[in-house]
Amino acid sequence: MKFITIPALLAACFSTYAQANKYACSCTKIGLDTAWADSNKVSCYLIPVPRNASNKAAGYFQLAVVMASALRETKEIPLLYLHGGPGIATLGNLPKYIKSTTWNQIRQTRSLVFFDYRGTGFSEPNLCPDLGDSIKLMESRNLSPEKMAVYKIDLFKKCRIKHQLNGIDISTFSSFQSAEDAESIRNSLQIEEWNVYGVSHGTTVALNLLRNHGNPIHSMILDSPYPPNAPWPDFVRPFAISFKVLEENAAIKANFPTIRNDFRKAVETLNKTPFPITMNNSGAGFPFTGNDFAWSIWSAMLKPSAIPFVPLAIKELASGNTAFLSKWVVAFSDPHAYGKFSDYQSKAILCYEGRPKNESDTKAALQKEYPDFTPFNIDFESDLCNAWQPNSAGRERFDPVISDKPVLILSGQYDPVCPPLFGELAAKTLSNSTFINVPSASHAAIHVDDCVRDLAINFLSNPLKMSPPSCIKNRAKICFITADLTQALSELTKK
Repeated sequence: MKFITIPALLAACFSTYAQANKYACSCTKIGLDTAWADSNKVSCYLIPVPRNASNKAAGYFQLAVVMASALRETKEIPLLYLHGGPGIATLGNLPKYIKSTTWNQIRQTRSLVFFDYRGTGFSEPNLCPDLGDSIKLMESRNLSPEKMAVYKIDLFKKCRIKHQLNGIDISTFSSFQSAEDAESIRNSLQIEEWNVYGVSHGTTVALNLLRNHGNPIHSMILDSPYPPNAPWPDFVRPFAISFKVLEENAAIKANFPTIRNDFRKAVETLNKTPFPITMNNSGAGFPFTGNDFAWSIWSAMLKPSAIPFVPLAIKELASGNTAFLSKWVVAFSDPHAYGKFSDYQSKAILCYEGRPKNESDTKAALQKEYPDFTPFNIDFESDLCNAWQPNSAGRERFDPVISDKPVLILSGQYDPVCPPLFGELAAKTLSNSTFINVPSASHAAIHVDDCVRDLAINFLSNPLKMSPPSCIKNRAKICFITADLTQALSELTKK
């Protein structure tokens, strides 16, 4: 297989070239401190992309884009980073990303391209800027759930109509369109060839990019993949898979043999009598319900460093001990840990691509099959979707992506969102792919240790010479905490 490479001069002088691009802008325009950007070799852009890939006459949105130049002179081609979500902005967390161990190591020899997806962060359009305040106002009036739902649906419909009058078509928000935006960015930055890294929802975007604009892609890393042909659009079944992995662990069988029953009991008990959480010295707080606890377990399962706490937390709560919950909430219930969230962009994409495909995807069917995991059984908001994003993706959007480009697929053994099953499914039609189920890892497996990071870096440099190192299968097993949970949480939150 032959690949086109960026000319050596362009690669070696990428930082100077990037700053000269006509779309360059002051980093303050996209929420980044200019002094920080200059000192970290970060260049900022506002790049126009077609509002509708199928209708270039519809005008353009400006997307916030950043290039973090390679830290050493290099001939390695750049890498595009595609964030998860949908609905999560990327650039707000950029300072944290580029100083992280993973991205600092990858950036040593290659430039990195990041951008906020349309409708998130500092990328246009700013969706429904006043809708959130309107919803909060009505929530303060204590309307019945039925009246509140009707009011919310009406607000979304009015917002869609208002946007439509201003040339903003909500039907253009999709992983397909995000891939088209990425290709527009590549052309505007005059990048001849690049590598692509996608995580979670970003892998759906990456695979659409591979399907429709594969030629400029040198190689691709799919981390915690959710391929277009993933079998389920829900949270219940992926969590059930990860929980089964937990149950079948020998240490869990020995120390927490009733973990499933304990989980159900803990959720039911806390739903009946929520625990009052106080957030600060003023006394402000909220009731922490069983459903809240279930989702905090889901959040903890995303991180290998947090998974050791999960079984004991479930057991303690099932036995009536709530003393640890205040510290638990601080440790594992941060809704903004992954970036600023746009509910409107998220719903636009999920309404388009996440509608139930068959009877087994419905809430009633899932409740019957997975009664232990009711908190994750979220009913599809069909009425709201019909008001906000009434279109749904055609069947062709869910076809598997076929390609012979080199692809490294990383799945985490305990991932409650994108289980290894999804990685295996993606690999079936990617003939030059390597699938790795990383033991003791979870979501975003690339960050779990130097072994996986080195694997990814070596793949980017030599994608046709992939050989998984022995350190992958020899990774240490998770050491679960069996006592003194409150003390362990105190030590964790001090870090």
